[in-house]
Amino acid sequence: MATKLSRYPLTNITMVDSYSVYHTKETGPFIKRYINILMLFFPLTAFLLIPAIPSTTITTVFAGLMLFLIPLSTFTVEKSLFITELFYFFCVIAVLSFFSQFINLVGHLKLSTDVILINKKDFTKTFYRPSHITQSLSLIVGFIIYTYVKYFSTEKIVKYIYWGLRLLCIYGLYEFAYYILTGQNGDFIVNRTFGAGEKSGSLFQTVSLGGISLMRFKGYTGEPSMFVFTVFPFWVLSFGLKRKFDMYFLLGCLILSFSTTAYLCIIMFLSYWIIHKRQFQIFFYMCIFIVVICFVLQLDRFQHLLDSIYKFVFAGKMEGEAASSKERSNAFNNHVAYWASFNPFNQAFGIGFGYVRSTDFFSTIIVNNGIVGFLVFTWFVLKNLWLDIPIKLLSICYKIGLFMVYLIMMATVPEFAYPSLWIYIGLGFVLKSMKETPDETAEEKSNVIHINKTLLAN
Repeated sequence: MATKLSRYPLTNITMVDSYSVYHTKETGPFIKRYINILMLFFPLTAFLLIPAIPSTTITTVFAGLMLFLIPLSTFTVEKSLFITELFYFFCVIAVLSFFSQFINLVGHLKLSTDVILINKKDFTKTFYRPSHITQSLSLIVGFIIYTYVKYFSTEKIVKYIYWGLRLLCIYGLYEFAYYILTGQNGDFIVNRTFGAGEKSGSLFQTVSLGGISLMRFKGYTGEPSMFVFTVFPFWVLSFGLKRKFDMYFLLGCLILSFSTTAYLCIIMFLSYWIIHKRQFQIFFYMCIFIVVICFVLQLDRFQHLLDSIYKFVFAGKMEGEAASSKERSNAFNNHVAYWASFNPFNQAFGIGFGYVRSTDFFSTIIVNNGIVGFLVFTWFVLKNLWLDIPIKLLSICYKIGLFMVYLIMMATVPEFAYPSLWIYIGLGFVLKSMKETPDETAEEKSNVIHINKTLLAN
């Protein structure tokens, strides 16, 4: 065999090299395209491929299948970093799981009827409840999606992410228009349920504005608050990427969600943006516009519209009169009080990831994973605030979006497994490698053409 090989040394080397090149060309681009295609479906969180199995969304299922492709790829450095980060992640969740369950067993944990358990069956079971396993699996898939974006994606992923958001908004506009025309829910995609089929994953909510009934915008995220959680950080990022169409399109859809959280966050960001860009003339025109709108709404014909908007969006929520506000307040107080009743060890490590699900993530994670889990999660999300993204404006917008989605999650959204959060965190590492935004490139080319024309004219 050695003699045969030695007779064709150049042929053998060529065959090996050509195989390596062929393998690289086949696996590398395919995996990157695979991830890009997944981005078209990441907002589709209320539809399950297998309705009987929770969390089997298109993105999570195909992200899981991709795990079998990574070992076959010819990525070297990326694959090594991917495996290393997964190893550290599994070590962290294994340690937290071990400590919480050991403390439950030794400390004779008792569950409370005041907290919202994910799995209400086997109320007396406190050691490795089934929800601890299933929720941990959802967390693992979310982290894997984050590592895909971080290590195996390119700048092209940005285009696919925004097309995924556009498809989400187009479906939401269809629902919105369908309700106006028919007065019925036109959702035909959502099939997800929560709590052993007790509650639909599609929360159909309406608002009456001046006698006109409108549907709150949600798309196929399940509910308005989840729509805001999914879309808002990418809307902020669109300013840094200079995607003008997405700026206005996503803003319009966020407004139609009639979400107090969305409105407050929009006002906060736009106020900062105007000051940062020193566009005080815009502020002046906005003030004139607001004055005109307020004058029109004070007319008898439109005054009831102003009252209904204010009461639904602001007064009811701020003063705690709305049913959702009371529910959130009660859930937060009950879960924090339950955590305060723990022994010091459970307060530090919680009772186990996935045990309870409050109406906000802070009171959820503080019970499930204690102070240690809360600090670990906070560090993981907010460490990207120190990423060195070379484009200053892009860096500012990304980090504002990251910080604000963290606040939205802690205050109003208990959902940790939505791919949008993990994609946004991983996207920071893609932006870190960007040297210029697409619009900047086009602007530079335009300037070059203008300069050349000027020189030729002279």
